[in-house]
Amino acid sequence: MKQEEVRGLFPVLAERAYLFSGGLAPVSIPTRAAVERFVDEVTYDPNSRYDRLDEEYRRAQNLFAPLIGAAPEEVLITDSTGAGSSLAVEILDGFPGDNVVFDHLTYPSSVYPWMLPGRDSIERRFVAPRDGAVHIDDLAEAVDDRTIAVSVSHVCHMTGFRHDLEALGALCADHGAALVVDAMQSAGAVRIDVRRWGVHFLACGAMKWLLGSAGVGFLYIDRRYLDRLPPRAGISGVRYEADTPPWTMPPPKPGADRFRLGAPPLLGLAATTPGLEILTGAGMAEVERRVLDLAGYCIAGLVSRGLDLYTSADPARRAGIVAVRMDRPGEVCDLMRRRGVDVWHYGNMLRVDPHVFNNRGDIDRFLAVIDEAGNGGCRRSRPRKPTGHRRTR
Repeated sequence: MKQEEVRGLFPVLAERAYLFSGGLAPVSIPTRAAVERFVDEVTYDPNSRYDRLDEEYRRAQNLFAPLIGAAPEEVLITDSTGAGSSLAVEILDGFPGDNVVFDHLTYPSSVYPWMLPGRDSIERRFVAPRDGAVHIDDLAEAVDDRTIAVSVSHVCHMTGFRHDLEALGALCADHGAALVVDAMQSAGAVRIDVRRWGVHFLACGAMKWLLGSAGVGFLYIDRRYLDRLPPRAGISGVRYEADTPPWTMPPPKPGADRFRLGAPPLLGLAATTPGLEILTGAGMAEVERRVLDLAGYCIAGLVSRGLDLYTSADPARRAGIVAVRMDRPGEVCDLMRRRGVDVWHYGNMLRVDPHVFNNRGDIDRFLAVIDEAGNGGCRRSRPRKPTGHRRTR
């Protein structure tokens, strides 16, 4: 599927330069049609949908798995990145004296589950970034043979920094630790190969770069954990048959299905599978090429204006997020909205998230508003770390 074809599937682009895929994906024509078909079906013939309760689940599972280099049976559909991250922690558990290593750019939803009562005896180690990047040597100093997991955000939602997961996977393998990845800002934007890179758990949501719906998430679970007893139980995760004796616990299903609890999010999946099909049709190699090109074009335009960036110009250290430092980003963001350009701001940062459906004309519209705003109070001094975390996904 060519870029022009992909672009034509998103009506918002007829009027706006939508550059906020790291926040909420715009609805495509196929997605809207799929939702309307689902609503019609459950309005006029809900029994037919009930008979095919797992159809959309399997479809989404089969579409998502190849996007990250996994097999469908290694993928669990959840309701959010946080749900997947929490389940990964529950599966790993831990013992007194163990430790978990994070960096200061890790999204809070990957850290909080390790802070709950019952895990107080597990040490939490944090590694600070240097020059806007988290260096593998600094992480290596924090990891030892009592490290149960290294938990990172593949791409930081505030600075756009991207980890080298293959190097992290090798580090974890040297110490027998699990690599747990929040891929909310990378899955659907860049290529991922969980098996080759040595990732053990990868959690993400569908509502951003995967072009899907809120309320749908994915969790990849390495095969070595798929024979473990689930920490939670529901009828969808066991081999329940009509002749199962009453109040007898059936055996768990094979693969990631053993971690399922109940019925799938049918409406959310109807709004998610078309986006996965768009990414599959475009091919993740082309999606990544396009995303990195547009982000690089945006970075070049900002640098030429003398502005400070949090995001690296090195494609190996970034994905689709471009973050620029500003004194009054809210004012600039409001002006962007009035001019038909959608971006995001937080603290002293303005963020731009181009996706495969965008083109350089969208970036030019963004840069034109930057010029109109007189750089919006953008500083040209040395960059510093953005303040705070966004509270919600």
